[in-house]
Amino acid sequence: MSEHCCDEVAIHGHDGVTYLRGKPYRYRHAFHWRRPFAHVYVAAVRRRFAVNLNRYPGVVIGVAFQVGRRVLSVVWGRPGRTIEIPTHPDTRGAA
Repeated sequence: MSEHCCDEVAIHGHDGVTYLRGKPYRYRHAFHWRRPFAHVYVAAVRRRFAVNLNRYPGVVIGVAFQVGRRVLSVVWGRPGRTIEIPTHPDTRGAA
């Protein structure tokens, strides 16, 4: 059951579930290619080694490799338009 705040806020989440106007809402992004580029930066948290995907719902746009506080990020795309995914099966035509 949605909480009262779910009826007032357009899109937000609770415990991993996204809500739109009080009802569960699922979406993903379209993918747009771009020329790959690399960026090196210093992370806020030191890790011995980590590999992370740079992703949005439905698309992976890059990857990052971290050693200590240094990070190499390689990005090859960007998220595009939002695509809504129906949360309830279509019951039209059901007898």
